[in-house]
Amino acid sequence: MTCQLPTRRMSRTPAPTTGKRIVLVRHGQGINNVPTIPNDAPDSLLTELGQQQALALRGHAALAGCGLLVVSPLSRAVQTASLALGERPACRTVLTALHSERISTLCDYGRPKSQLAALFPFVADWSGFAELPEDWSPTRENDADWRERRLPAFVAWLREQPESHIVVVGHGAFFGALLGKQLQNCECAEVEL
Repeated sequence: MTCQLPTRRMSRTPAPTTGKRIVLVRHGQGINNVPTIPNDAPDSLLTELGQQQALALRGHAALAGCGLLVVSPLSRAVQTASLALGERPACRTVLTALHSERISTLCDYGRPKSQLAALFPFVADWSGFAELPEDWSPTRENDADWRERRLPAFVAWLREQPESHIVVVGHGAFFGALLGKQLQNCECAEVEL
């Protein structure tokens, strides 16, 4: 699937494309995606099925030759990225909260940076980790305008990166706002900037 990402929500003319290949990957099935499992904790982890989905991405053609891996600091995205591309991928890897999920339920709140590093020690070696604030997670109060603020900021950030093949591991509602459709767990969608 190929589509033009908007640079502004109200833009009337599409921005010129940069020729970058961007592959969006929604995280594997998280505990928050299973209606029969009580979800009363922040920052859901992957289920066993979610881990299998992420492992199945290994060797996926859309991920081959990735020059930049961009990962949300929510645990289900970190798990998906590390299972699909390894804890130390063969490309530049950046952890950024710009494309973390919008806040709708408790599972969308991220764990503090120190807890994330305790659970996934390898993230301390990823670019962006040092700059991530301890309490990085958006809240309902400070992120109500995520579509108008974070969405265009993330698109602009992607456009600025020097790599031509970028894989982004993130979340359903955020990617849905970019694509105009919801991705399934571990579904990949290719877009142009």
